[in-house]
Amino acid sequence: MPRSASRRPSGRTARGTLSAETIVAAAFEVAARCSVDELSIPLVARSLGVGVTSVYWHVPNKEALLDAMTDVALERSELPAFVASSDWRESMMDKARTTRRALLGNPVLTDLILIRGTLGPTSRELREREMDMAVASMMAGGLDRQQALDTLAAVSLLVRGSVLAQRVENRRAASTDDDGVDVGAAQADHDRAFELLLTSLLAVGVQTDGSENDGSENDGSETG
Repeated sequence: MPRSASRRPSGRTARGTLSAETIVAAAFEVAARCSVDELSIPLVARSLGVGVTSVYWHVPNKEALLDAMTDVALERSELPAFVASSDWRESMMDKARTTRRALLGNPVLTDLILIRGTLGPTSRELREREMDMAVASMMAGGLDRQQALDTLAAVSLLVRGSVLAQRVENRRAASTDDDGVDVGAAQADHDRAFELLLTSLLAVGVQTDGSENDGSENDGSETG
């Protein structure tokens, strides 16, 4: 008696339907449950109900899988593009705030971009194009190229540090049995600190020699 297709184990991927796209989609589901660090080809294969070798036909190793996941995550995420305006500081603040919100709301994306820190070819190209746009906007606003690059790096570092600090705080809160932990208050504290640092950073500007600039011209005179 021939086996019926209905007797295939639940969740098993039908023969001939396995592809890089289905593997990446399954990898996101696995990563959401266990984290990007613990993600592995065998776990993905098990979630699809196929052998490990079948996955390797489409994805050569975990690094290639993570590269593909990063590209897909960036395409589907709500990470904002830099929007040039007449005020580059406002553009940078909008970009920093919305990027931080998007990363805080997507732990897998945070793991792929901030913690892993490696982008695939497509993601690198998109990032470089956006960096060029931001630098051009700042140079049009009066900064030289090095100052623009330093400012961009400083804002990026601030966003990354804020997201990772909040991530640690969230994990600590999730692992504690202390009902007195006010997660909302902790989040509000992080938000205020981020705003203070962001506005202060962009208000003074970043100089290549490490000094701060408030945007005014130095005529050599001193005020008492």
